[in-house]
Amino acid sequence: MFASVVKEDGKHSSARCWMCGTSVDGRWALDDRTGLLTWRSWQDAATQALARMSGPRQGALLFIDLNRFKVINDRYGHLAGDMVLAAVADVLRSATRHGDLIGRYGGDEFVVLLTRCGVTDAREVAQRIARGIRELVVAVTTVNGVAAAHVAGLSASIGVALTDAAPVLGELVLAADAALLASKEDGGQAEACAVGSRRGDDR
Repeated sequence: MFASVVKEDGKHSSARCWMCGTSVDGRWALDDRTGLLTWRSWQDAATQALARMSGPRQGALLFIDLNRFKVINDRYGHLAGDMVLAAVADVLRSATRHGDLIGRYGGDEFVVLLTRCGVTDAREVAQRIARGIRELVVAVTTVNGVAAAHVAGLSASIGVALTDAAPVLGELVLAADAALLASKEDGGQAEACAVGSRRGDDR
């Protein structure tokens, strides 16, 4: 399984196998705005990771969508929006664990495959991500490329799906996306759990 990016100083700069630390940049493409795996590379890595999962504590998929992100692009410009995306990617890295797989789905949406966790653990990670995004204050360059501004008040909607209830990646993504829509209907105030574990809370 693969972490998105890992450096000695704790920041992520290259895709690496979390088991052996081998760089896999030549195999997995990174998104140039966030340093996370691209959607296609994440799909490939996640498919392999799911095939390796077994036992009572398998994993979960988080589908994350920033709320009202278009307002940032419209007000400050797309360069500022890119800076916010990079800051959100840092939150995802900080809130997840060694061996979790992070990718950018596209636009302002992200995906995280959590390994070795049950529903309680997945909710706790989702809550850490939501809290980290709410607490962000991002210094950005405005549309004219000169003036500085600070973007705050961000929030995200998060959908959660457990791997044992939807073991195929395509089904897992659909389940998490359905939970994401439920979270948006709830105002994005809390993550929504798409499917419950058939084994109960496997924490």
